Amino acid sequence: MFNSSPIESWDGAGVFYSFAGSGMTDFWFWITVLLLIVPLFVTLKTENHHETHHKFRSDDSDSTHGVQKGD
Repeated sequence: MFNSSPIESWDGAGVFYSFAGSGMTDFWFWITVLLLIVPLFVTLKTENHHETHHKFRSDDSDSTHGVQKGD
């Protein structure tokens, strides 16, 4: 089972490089960077917005989160 490969020797084996010598490697690198940075930026912006929205005012209790009792 483990020795069932038809390949007996790797002598003369060739290598295939995807996008070798082209600008596609740089293109996919920058696409990857954007796909990592954009969600981080959006998350940071959203977290900051929600943090400022949910800050307690001095006259509010901890349970109301800015909503006056009786409203």
